[in-house]
Amino acid sequence: MSHNITNNTIHDSPTTALDDPTFHLDVLEDLVYPADCDGSVPLASDPDDRYPYAYPRDIACITKAWLHAVETGVRPDQCRKHIFDVARFFLVAQEEDGRWRQRYALDGTDRGIYKQEDNVGHGLQILANAVFALDATDALETTDASFREDVIEAADRSVSHIHDDLFDSNAHLVESTTSIHEGRIESGYTLWVNCVFVSALRDIERALSLLPEESEDVEQHVSTFRSHLEGGVKRAFTSPAQVPRRYAPSGELDTRPDVTLFAPFYFGLGDLFGESLHEAANRSATALEDPEIGGIQRFMGFYRDFDVHQHGGNGPWLQYTAWHAQYRFVNGETDRGNDVLETIVRHANEEGHIPEHLTTRRRFEAFMENEWDTGLDFEKEFDEDVLRDVSFDFVAEELGHMQEAYRDLEAQTKDRDVVRFAMPLAWCHAEYLTALLTRDANET
Repeated sequence: MSHNITNNTIHDSPTTALDDPTFHLDVLEDLVYPADCDGSVPLASDPDDRYPYAYPRDIACITKAWLHAVETGVRPDQCRKHIFDVARFFLVAQEEDGRWRQRYALDGTDRGIYKQEDNVGHGLQILANAVFALDATDALETTDASFREDVIEAADRSVSHIHDDLFDSNAHLVESTTSIHEGRIESGYTLWVNCVFVSALRDIERALSLLPEESEDVEQHVSTFRSHLEGGVKRAFTSPAQVPRRYAPSGELDTRPDVTLFAPFYFGLGDLFGESLHEAANRSATALEDPEIGGIQRFMGFYRDFDVHQHGGNGPWLQYTAWHAQYRFVNGETDRGNDVLETIVRHANEEGHIPEHLTTRRRFEAFMENEWDTGLDFEKEFDEDVLRDVSFDFVAEELGHMQEAYRDLEAQTKDRDVVRFAMPLAWCHAEYLTALLTRDANET
């Protein structure tokens, strides 16, 4: 067990607790709330904290972790039930044209302010994970037939929406305005968005093939589109010497490193990317390792770049740091993966709760001076080029959450040099859980 030697870390690291997969399942359990429509969902964080909503992106990653637990025999019945209940929620939340939005309240209403087109893919991943979990526990055929039929219909609507409304048949790629980053850096044809959709189409195609109901026409539609998109992705993202993080809307190549370079690994697309997968992941790990705190930054911290949003000061994001650990474990680098996990552990609190991201007192103060007080942060967060046409009430609500979060960070700087944002974050615990299960699988 490592002990903090400066006030950059918070406490004696609770390594033993965080090394137990059930600890993270307990944290996630505490963040699951019954929905007012159907099913239940994990909120991103405590309802009184920064993110009192259900985010499809986060939940796709959480259901992925729960599915790993099911497949490895760690509380399989409980995890299967959670995935199933989440899928029920998202079947209700889906719009008639097949879309899922950025985030939802517990009654299933849309509370999103960005388009974040990738959430349609995340919705498909959630439905597929439910089918996989039911199948892995021999519960698929005994599940209510109406659920299975709803999955087929929802998949058909979503795939049609992706193909008809998001896919650019000239570029052979899916186009987006925002996704994992809420800013212009996600506008155009991005690595993340296109990897999401390849993965989602693969998953839902396999899920449909497991259902006892007839879905041949939908499966064929998915298969044909998937094959076309895969060809476009392989051509666009593996032909350059370095894997680009995106093509701008104009087609200009963007090779600035950010965490989305882990996407080919994270979504298991080694067959499409080959050695380019490792080039991208290693470049991201090298370029984004925080030299002061450790861990993986979201992107490099040049705040004058309007595409880059610092969120209280640049620093490591711990869910993405867990991706790095997963990558090392899969590639047999167990010691290095453990070192990455230890970086996360050092910044958990006394209860073992993992924050979303970290920054330092000095970086936070620079952010407040250069971006918050000047209004630059507001301009980035609510950029009209990427914001949906939503009521200003939504903007005001989000601005209030931001203000509260930054006041909390300011208060933390009175006691410590390294400050923490949004804790516990469900997504972080899900990725840490996935890292643990990945390590165990690759050690046996």
